[in-house]
Amino acid sequence: MIRINAFFVVKAGVTTAQVKAVTDELVEKSRQDAGNKGYDLFESTTQPGVYMFCESWENSELLDKHAHSEHFTRLVPQLESLCEKGLSIEKFER
Repeated sequence: MIRINAFFVVKAGVTTAQVKAVTDELVEKSRQDAGNKGYDLFESTTQPGVYMFCESWENSELLDKHAHSEHFTRLVPQLESLCEKGLSIEKFER
């Protein structure tokens, strides 16, 4: 089992609605990818503009397939354009 926690901070002036316009589709389509065990987006209640994806994957091969999917390669650059410094990713294995 692979766990990914991906953090990002949006640029000043970016709204929750702008973030959700990209992330809702990413979450919905990623949940349908083979090997996905969970894919959620959280917004910090203590730090405005800070978000975190929590993802669980069956194995590294299926995670890699997800990372090369059409929706991932299309939507992540759109999301990164809203972020201050891109995504900070932590990967865990069980």
